[in-house]
Amino acid sequence: MVKTVTQLPPNFDLRALQIFAVAAEQGGMTQCARVLDMTQSGVSQTIATLEETVGGDLFDRSKRPIVLTSAGRSLLSHAHQILAYVQNAYVEASQSDRIKIGTLAIAMPDSVVSCIWPALYGRKKEVCNNWRILSGLTPYQREEFLSHSIDLMVTEESHISDVMGLQRFRLFSEPYILIFPKDYKGPQELGPHLLSLPLVRFTSHSAAGRQIEAQLDRLSIKYPERIEVDTPCCQSETVVEGHGWGITTPLCLLQRPSLVDDLIAAPIRRGSFGREFFLIARQNALGNIPKVFADEFKEIMNDEVIPLLESKLPWLNGAVKTLADDN
Repeated sequence: MVKTVTQLPPNFDLRALQIFAVAAEQGGMTQCARVLDMTQSGVSQTIATLEETVGGDLFDRSKRPIVLTSAGRSLLSHAHQILAYVQNAYVEASQSDRIKIGTLAIAMPDSVVSCIWPALYGRKKEVCNNWRILSGLTPYQREEFLSHSIDLMVTEESHISDVMGLQRFRLFSEPYILIFPKDYKGPQELGPHLLSLPLVRFTSHSAAGRQIEAQLDRLSIKYPERIEVDTPCCQSETVVEGHGWGITTPLCLLQRPSLVDDLIAAPIRRGSFGREFFLIARQNALGNIPKVFADEFKEIMNDEVIPLLESKLPWLNGAVKTLADDN
């Protein structure tokens, strides 16, 4: 007896589902078009056709920003799983034939790329044929992850906490620290005494820059805006040249290990704060690869990165540490 197969409407395809999911996550058609490199009319037409197919509105367009209808919320809850399962099916099929994954795209902050990526590739280069490693500012990485252009992302939880259908693997935590020129003679702590020397701050477009400024606001400390940079190396080099002081992290400082001996690094005692990093993946996507990568990441931290940091800055003594996994 031939089993009856329920046929899907021709317009209910994976591409339309992905466009709908990205529009929902981005909060509008314009943002979705920008992320997916489409025209706004193309996005709108695809979603309108999908709404016609399912027989009801997916977005309430009377509100700004647009919000999902009950039908839209229901479809989105399944869309994440469907898109993840499709990717997972490909991975499992590839692994069953002992074929490498074609391409794996991973986004990391600059400081993590320089410390972790070479060792990670050396240990796991057999996983795929083509590696895409993206670094840069977190907001742009988030957009690419939401558009499914990135498979894995190393980031702080707060940058992706509003997104459903994700796996989160805890990686490590590190404190923010102070750096000063080698000939600096003043107190090595935050306070008004530093007003005489410019703060070499990270740009407000960076996650670190926003986090540092928020902490200074909480401490009611205001430093004039004179020098703003977008990379840890630029900050360290500016401090080494004696042009100012900075707030950074151990991994940021380790981007150029040779500079550590040419400046003064000190802990923040008053108002100490730090950050935690996670490996983010889509739920049920890539099989066990995210877990394997998270475990390998922490091994590299424990075997190579943390010992190097503590050899250069002994006072860290456990301040940078890997984290137990919640999964």
